[in-house]
Amino acid sequence: MRYLVYFALCVLIPSGVLSARELSLTEAFRLAREHSLAVKQAQANADAAVSLHGAAQRDRLPVLDLQAMASYVDYVPTLDIALPLGQSFSRELGTNENYQTDVRLTFPLYTGGRISGGIDRASAIARVNQALAAASVDQVYLQTRVEYYQLYRFDRLHAAADASRQRATITAEDVQSMYDAGVADSTDLLEARLNFTEADLARTQAAGARRSAEIRLLTLLGLDYEESLVLTEPIDQPSALPPTEPVSETKPELRAARESVAVGDAEVRMQRGGYLPSLAAFGGWSYGKPNLDRFNDTWNDYFTVGARLTWSFNTGNKTGRQVRAAEYAREATHRHYDEVSETLNREAQLRRQQLQLAYDGYLTARTRFEIATDNYRLARTRHRDGDLASNRLLEIEQTLAAAESSLAAAVADYHIARSAWLYAIGSELLKEGN
Repeated sequence: MRYLVYFALCVLIPSGVLSARELSLTEAFRLAREHSLAVKQAQANADAAVSLHGAAQRDRLPVLDLQAMASYVDYVPTLDIALPLGQSFSRELGTNENYQTDVRLTFPLYTGGRISGGIDRASAIARVNQALAAASVDQVYLQTRVEYYQLYRFDRLHAAADASRQRATITAEDVQSMYDAGVADSTDLLEARLNFTEADLARTQAAGARRSAEIRLLTLLGLDYEESLVLTEPIDQPSALPPTEPVSETKPELRAARESVAVGDAEVRMQRGGYLPSLAAFGGWSYGKPNLDRFNDTWNDYFTVGARLTWSFNTGNKTGRQVRAAEYAREATHRHYDEVSETLNREAQLRRQQLQLAYDGYLTARTRFEIATDNYRLARTRHRDGDLASNRLLEIEQTLAAAESSLAAAVADYHIARSAWLYAIGSELLKEGN
């Protein structure tokens, strides 16, 4: 009979379920990070900002301008000069065909801080985007932890429901034996069967809840929905609360806010550069026909070397208003940094309090489970000896089932609360298993 049952299971259960994927928390991190569209988007923005920083640095280098032109003029003016003795002189001023090529190299010598300010601003913006990309990765780590521990929770709840069903089966068999011996009545028999039916339904519901959690994790990891997961990460039972830690200065959100202040500082320097002149050196080469010689239709060239000073003012003090606007914007970034710091510290305190509550809840659930286990063991002995009514044994078994489920949930809740706390303080432990 046992072999027939095994054969039936092999036929009815899909092969994909039998060959389940083993999944550790470290592997889940890798898959979630590679699949996350938010991480890819944030990283693309960071790469773009780095490229713009490189472009801003190139403003320090000389600029090479090249211009070439060819044209035809259908009318060329002439210069007619009358000479003594009745003679005259005539010369065309230009040619019908004109060819000109100009090459100029301009090197910035001084810009009043506009170039250096632009480079600093682009560098700070790149650091902001890199911090935001790191924040996206941390969010993926947190989400992966939560979904992993949620699946662990429903794994344990399903195991607890299965254990409860097995106990209900044993109890029903004991009551049936007592009924056959005449020491139990039909009411006891019906209550035992009802308890088994409820335990069987609870196991079915737990299996459905586990599958829902599994699908959520599969979606997060970018895996096929038809796959089945077996968690291999050893989930430690909480032994003690971790020591309190402040929010890390390297937390990505705090770094992004700090670099936003640097962006504001650089913007102010750029705008103040509008008060100062710009000085550039240049050198050029020109080649064409007729080029400088307007009287001879020949090819010729020449070189030019010089410097250019540019200094302009808006009569309405536009530069002053732009400087004040940049200073106000910089002040806003300072206040934003203060707000982010305050928010992160408040969130860390709240997460710490939730971790404390989760740990206390675990201790209570563990004590309750130990008491319920001992009580059920004694109750079974008394029931077999005829000193305990069947309905009372069923109540004690249900209490044990509830305690077992509560303990499984408490362990998962503790690890989820710990993950949220690690994320809130910006701990590197968030990226490690367990």
